[in-house]
Amino acid sequence: MSFEILVRLASEWADLLPSAMIVDGPARLLRMARSLFTHSWFDYEFMVIACLTGLQAMEAAFRVLYPDAERTPFRALIRRARKESILPDNIADLADAGAELRNSFSHPLTQAALTLGMAAPMLENTHRLVALIMTAAAERDDVWTAQQASAATR
Repeated sequence: MSFEILVRLASEWADLLPSAMIVDGPARLLRMARSLFTHSWFDYEFMVIACLTGLQAMEAAFRVLYPDAERTPFRALIRRARKESILPDNIADLADAGAELRNSFSHPLTQAALTLGMAAPMLENTHRLVALIMTAAAERDDVWTAQQASAATR
């Protein structure tokens, strides 16, 4: 394992994100998570913080998808996405496990530690989930824009 390998892994995760994804919010959090992950080569404790930040990006993506649900708990947003078929059951289960981990990392009883074998798949899956959620949000916005354009021409 080397710093260069960690950089390559993080770069592969960045490529999972939609190119049209906004640069604020979830995208910035994921960029920070990738940076923390690569720099965990120098400070191993960054690995947990990288995963926490990735999970926070997932929550931020749900808040982009559901801007009307500002005070709604994270897990309720996951249930809503499952109910609306934005997330299939198996992916919603993965997101729910991520919410549980986010809570554990945010309110630790002691210092958490993750191995590379634990953190890398967690961050890859977080990137995949954020991409899925942000794509759903973009599609929703496209439908709304088309409806507004259609209404304006009537």
